[in-house]
Amino acid sequence: MDVKVRHNKREMLRLMDQLEVLSMSVPERRRLLADIGNQTRKKARENIRYQKTVSGESMAPRANSRHKKKLLKKMGKGMAVTVWKDNSHRATVSWKNPGRGQLAFKQANGVGDTWTPQRAAKVYGPKSRNDYKKPATQAQARSLNKEGYRRRVARKRGKGKAVLKRVPAKWIMDNMSKGQAGLILRLMRFKTRHGKQSWEVKPAPRPFLGATLEDADAFLTQMTEDALKRVRRA
Repeated sequence: MDVKVRHNKREMLRLMDQLEVLSMSVPERRRLLADIGNQTRKKARENIRYQKTVSGESMAPRANSRHKKKLLKKMGKGMAVTVWKDNSHRATVSWKNPGRGQLAFKQANGVGDTWTPQRAAKVYGPKSRNDYKKPATQAQARSLNKEGYRRRVARKRGKGKAVLKRVPAKWIMDNMSKGQAGLILRLMRFKTRHGKQSWEVKPAPRPFLGATLEDADAFLTQMTEDALKRVRRA
């Protein structure tokens, strides 16, 4: 994921006029662009730390509210600033690790990703077979009751046909394993014994790297003032 730091025409003309008057050297111009890129990187890290988007709004929360960890926590690491050697007068902020850059792009723009059981096992590790033998969870019990699960219960004194009755969540947790509860849920929901062979995970857009026009103007003003001070001291 590369974010280009560009100037609009008004800002570019103002900056280039100053550079022309001051007769800045090529290294000095490159340093100015590097300073702007570094400021953009710093702002992106602050956005991650405070969970804010480029526009200053709070990031969209996780889909699973039980997870309280900060979003994009590792995205602030490995960010690098590159100043282009051509005459385009631009700098980019990207990641040293291309894979992390691709992940940052997907997270910032809300790009979906397709998963398979094989990929999930490779990333998170295969589930232990013993895990399916553990007691059914409270969440599974609630889901079964919500789906309308009923248990066949014999009538008292053995008279007449057995009847279907709703069972308490505690009974499910005490008498079913995770594997059994999961299989029944799958049959009730999807009418099949086999789970999904692929699914898409699409995050909410969380743009954290970039600059608003106001921020870009502030960057340029501050960096130009710093450049002027360096030239005057030279």
